[in-house]
Amino acid sequence: MKISIVTPVRNGKRFIRQTVESVLNQQGEFELEYIVCDGQSTDGTLEILAEYPECTVISRKDGGPFHAINYGMDLASGDIGAWLNADDIYLPGTLAKVARCFQEHPGTGWLYGNCPIIDENGREIRRPITLYKELIGLRYSHNMLLCENFINQPATFWRMSLWRELGGLNSIYKAAWDYELWLKMAQKGPAIHLHADLAAFRRHAGSISENFFEKQFAEELAIARQYGNRIHGAIHAFNAWKIVTAYKLLS
Repeated sequence: MKISIVTPVRNGKRFIRQTVESVLNQQGEFELEYIVCDGQSTDGTLEILAEYPECTVISRKDGGPFHAINYGMDLASGDIGAWLNADDIYLPGTLAKVARCFQEHPGTGWLYGNCPIIDENGREIRRPITLYKELIGLRYSHNMLLCENFINQPATFWRMSLWRELGGLNSIYKAAWDYELWLKMAQKGPAIHLHADLAAFRRHAGSISENFFEKQFAEELAIARQYGNRIHGAIHAFNAWKIVTAYKLLS
């Protein structure tokens, strides 16, 4: 089984080494393809990437992360795919667990796992939010997903045949394109929840999630209303308000 990982980056010198090494240090019974799509960085990111010949590095002007992800996925040749942002990391043993799960469930198109939140120094933070998402996502539910996005992007993987069928990420969204992808995948079949910590999601002063989380939740609400019914939309609106309030209190 071949796993393709895509990392979009632009001026990500601060964390890119940790991200890359978390991918390249994965071991198990799988073949790894690692594609890094760089948006013409000028801060030394490319010099760091040059130290890792195992990576396929493509530096080109793009329209932002979703363009870079779609471009990298178009190049990917693996059976399984995922993207890992340039400040997040995979935990040891993640890809072996993912490969094993897909092999044991040949009819499954996608899966997700748990994903602790870390700060700029790699220390776990916001544990109550992580526990809350783990609780509501303990068992996959399409209705629950329409009411709240409990799936963590860094810990989500899919068959590349499913990605190609769906056509990748929708560029009309600026912060919640992953949530729409989950709902499109959900229309094709349920996900498996792999009950393990697979990745760590980093929040820091320069991250998209830190600076645009209200926009992200607003987009997720619009997507939920598009894919669900009025009840889903009403519950999602309440849950979004609840989580935004919690984020502000924890900031």
